[in-house]
Amino acid sequence: MNWKKVSAFTISSAIMFGGILPTVKAEESVTSESKVEFGGASATTSSDISIDSEVSIEQLVEKIKQLFPSRFESAKEEDFNLDFAPYYPDQEDVERLRVYYYDRSSSNPTNANFEFVGVELELTSFYYSVQNRSDALFPPKVSEEDAAKIAESFLDKTGLTGDYQLSEESNPYYYNYTNQPLTEPIEYRFNFDKLKDGIPVQGRSASVTVLGNGEVTQYNSQPQNDNADYESTENVLAKDTILEQLKQDLNIELQYIIQRNNNTQESTAYLTYREIPSIIGISAKDGKYNINGDYVNDLPEKSEIQLLAKEKRETKAITKDEAKALATKLLETDEEGTTLQIEGVIERENPDGTKYYEVRYMYRTGNGGFGSTIRIKQDTGELISYYGDVNYNPSEEVETNISEDEALKLAVDNIKEYANTSMDEYAYPLELDNIVYPENEPMYRFTFPRVKNGLIVNGDSISVGISKEDGRLLTLNSQRTEIDSWPAVEDAVSKDEALDDINEKLDVKLYYVNNNLDTKEENSLQYKLSYLRNNYNPTFYNAVSGEWESSDPYRQEQEKQHVTHPWAEEELNFMIDNNIITVDDPETFNGNAAVTKGEALEILSKSLTRIYQYYYGEEKEESPFTNIGEDHPLYDIVMRSVEIGIIDDEQETFDLDGALTRENLSYWYVRALGLDSVAKRADMFNYDFADVDQMSDKYKGYVVLTESFGLLTKNDDNNFRPQNKVTYAQLAVANLRLAKLITSEEFNRRF
Repeated sequence: MNWKKVSAFTISSAIMFGGILPTVKAEESVTSESKVEFGGASATTSSDISIDSEVSIEQLVEKIKQLFPSRFESAKEEDFNLDFAPYYPDQEDVERLRVYYYDRSSSNPTNANFEFVGVELELTSFYYSVQNRSDALFPPKVSEEDAAKIAESFLDKTGLTGDYQLSEESNPYYYNYTNQPLTEPIEYRFNFDKLKDGIPVQGRSASVTVLGNGEVTQYNSQPQNDNADYESTENVLAKDTILEQLKQDLNIELQYIIQRNNNTQESTAYLTYREIPSIIGISAKDGKYNINGDYVNDLPEKSEIQLLAKEKRETKAITKDEAKALATKLLETDEEGTTLQIEGVIERENPDGTKYYEVRYMYRTGNGGFGSTIRIKQDTGELISYYGDVNYNPSEEVETNISEDEALKLAVDNIKEYANTSMDEYAYPLELDNIVYPENEPMYRFTFPRVKNGLIVNGDSISVGISKEDGRLLTLNSQRTEIDSWPAVEDAVSKDEALDDINEKLDVKLYYVNNNLDTKEENSLQYKLSYLRNNYNPTFYNAVSGEWESSDPYRQEQEKQHVTHPWAEEELNFMIDNNIITVDDPETFNGNAAVTKGEALEILSKSLTRIYQYYYGEEKEESPFTNIGEDHPLYDIVMRSVEIGIIDDEQETFDLDGALTRENLSYWYVRALGLDSVAKRADMFNYDFADVDQMSDKYKGYVVLTESFGLLTKNDDNNFRPQNKVTYAQLAVANLRLAKLITSEEFNRRF
């Protein structure tokens, strides 16, 4: 075959030579028939078969096109499929219909799903998979303010009844413990509170997600209930009155709290002051406190800590066979037509080094079945987690033959038998735990808190569920974190100082709240006015430092680091905010400094894909490079980069500390695009560069492609400068260009 020599490649020609074909996984889920159980009968769904419903697919498609005229106006009816939405036992009379959309007409298929509820076909959820991600990447085409207006306009179109108001808690900055790749669209997330007489109604909110290009891609709301009763707003106590009362009555105690670092998988114990008892809310009418689901005038006294045992018991390791036998004993059933099958026993290990057996089981029932896993500690034979056969139907009455006191005794007996080694570290349940469960639940739940140095350890406990019908053990979950160092109690600030700090931070907000967890019919809902704490961004009080710290590793609002640069400031700061570039000191950061290959590989990998730490107990793959072992800080980066093809593993070592040149970066970029085989055909290119003699033979084809795509460009003198070192600023700008290209319709690569 004769190859034509060209000086520049178009995207389409590069894809053609590279043999790239988009992968389509969603098609299988749409083209194949599926069966769903509804009301005891099965229904087969496909594009041309109607489900047993008074609503036709034609009506729903018409509704969808009314809501989204520009997006689905030309959509074909055969691209929509009708199905029943998930079944909710407490809403048996409410019809829910789900519509799936899948368009196969383009090389990048589009899919969406919609859920409609009730006679009025109220849209309660919507999700749309964007066809062209590159259009919604950084920099955004719409501001957050404009996106909020788009979200409000969309909410108006859905036909939601009542008044809604944009929540102050909308669009948080999510500091996930992983990075946010440049290839993921910018999202603005907005929450809207339903209002009654200007007061938010808890549990009746709506959320809308708007992309950086102005497209609405997600929507969720709760079905509305126009028949709900609302408490009168007359004679409501003022917020200041409630706050002053709370500050006077609030009681706190010193406890330990366990915080886990999701990057290192390590856990740390802190001293903190927590309110005792925990207050769910305060009545806005009479100032009574909601404690354990009941409204009381006065806060109850602190419960005394009573340990389950005085001494630690001896431990004994168990084998796989013994673990299997224990699981069989716990899971045995005499239910007719049901057979227990133990599918396997696997050895695993927690991040703290705790080894355990994971026993997988199934209950076989005819052609179906259900199952789960049991975890048993290897060196003691104790249960770490056990969930038995719990068939909970909220619409059915629970037969109660066991009192709560009897169930508590049975719970302690089960701990003695199945989790007894550290009973001297756990206490009887505290009456002021403030955990409220529906009365018609099939079990009593008990939480036995861990105690250290005479203090409650918040986060560690043994939880037990006992059947109300026959006293069987239904659940047992033991949480005991291995902590090397516990803060000394005497290092904590005084209770008075802590109380002053906590009172200074106290705040409440007025809501309509439904306190009846057992409500089965929506028209019996009664909303009560109540002042609630704002727990959106949970924090804890560090009793040693006297400072507030975040207690949620998945939802931390961090102080953003800002660096300056003459021409790449926005790009650098965006990548810093998204945990792609790490900066120790913003004041001394130099964007014009050259990056090493190790630093650049980390930045590029995080620009294209999320980098996760290995899951605990997961066996790590052997590194292809002798200088990068499992414990190396860049192990995960290097392994992921090899996996997605950015770098090759032909060399024995990887030069982490070497300078990254422009031709090195070209090599990585082209491999990331999947055009490695094209670049290797170096003889088919014309090299329109003044400095072609400075290019390494290995990288010439890669340089041509990179320059043709505009990722790295020539200067006014027609020089590519292949041996020039790449700086942080240059890498940031070029990576954003690569993200745009790699997510475009021509490539649409996903890692």
